[in-house]
Order: sequence, then structure tokens, then C-alpha cells
Amino acid sequence: MKAKQIALILIPLNIILAYFVYNSINSEVEFQKLAKVRIAENIQKLKDIRAVQISYKNKHKGFSDDFDSLLVFMNYDSVAVVKSEGEAPDSLTELQAVQAGLISRDTIYIAAKSHIFNEDYLTTRNEKFPLNIEQLRYIPYTADKSYEIDAGSVEKGEVIVQVFEVSAKYGDVLIGLDAENKKYDLSSFLRVGSMSEASLNGNWGE
Repeated sequence: MKAKQIALILIPLNIILAYFVYNSINSEVEFQKLAKVRIAENIQKLKDIRAVQISYKNKHKGFSDDFDSLLVFMNYDSVAVVKSEGEAPDSLTELQAVQAGLISRDTIYIAAKSHIFNEDYLTTRNEKFPLNIEQLRYIPYTADKSYEIDAGSVEKGEVIVQVFEVSAKYGDVLIGLDAENKKYDLSSFLRVGSMSEASLNGNWGE
């Protein structure tokens, strides 16, 4: 009789324990799914910012250390593009063909925004995350908290190289999710570029 009573007590306890184990696993799976989407969205935005920085540097000979100047550049500046018409014969270099009048070159100016985010670039973007230029500086889901941005130069092999870095803490990337005690270090950064190395890559494994 006593054994039956113990069994009757253990059965509901086991059910409750199984529920909590299942719920814990299910919550972890859901978190990892949402975290993956959040990180992918931020990676896409960092890639977009990098594209703007590269174009900005080509025009101004250096990267920008603030988003306001990047926004002004995108909305109001233009980029010079050289168009070539004609073809150089095998017997001539392109320069010789230009000098001989076989190839013509013309410089046109294209709005910076259209040049940066042209059709070729847009085909490389993750279509899950629409491009919103006015919101480019902001970390998603953070109520308009900006990415950290910096720019400067470093010396590499007696050569001065322009560098930039744009980043967000994982704590901000995963804001609103139950990210404590998960595999992410919330104080570390998701970033593109580097202030110590001549690199345009992101640290997400490009």
C-alpha cells in the first residue's frame, strides 16, 4: 500500500518535471531561432554601412566617423563614374586606343545613394531585411540606439592606411530576448572593419 502511495505521488511529479524540461528545451530552440534572425539582420545593416563607407572614402579620401556625414553624403552628394565607349584592338593598349580616338571616355555624376545601392548590390542583399537608408544607423529593436562608429588611420609597413569600425554589443543585438546565460557574450561586439587592422571584413566569419 505504501509503495502504491509513493507511485501515485511520483507520477504527477514526473509529469511536471517532464513539462519543465520540455518547456526549457523549447524555449532554448525558440531563442536560438530568434537570435539567428537578429544577428543576420544586423550583419546585413553592417554590410550596408560598409558599402557607404567605401564610397564615402573614394570621394573624400577617408572614412567617416559619424552617421550624420554619411547620411548627408548618401542623400545629397554624387559620385563620378567614367563611362567608356568603343573597344581597343589587340595591337593597342586601352590608353593608346583612347589617344587614337578608338575609345571615348566620359565622366558622369550619379547620385551617391543610387551608385552605392545599385541593382548589382541589391541582388546581394538578404531580401528578408528591406533597405531603409534613414534607419541605417540604428540597431534593430533598440528604440533608435545607434551603432558605434569610428574612423582614423593606422601605419602598416610604413604606409598610412585609412580604417573604420562600426559595431554593436550583442547585448543590444539581442535586446528583449532571454539572452542571459546563453552561448553569446553580451558584452562582446558584432562589428565590421577594424581600428587596429587594415580590414573591411566583419567578425562574423567572412
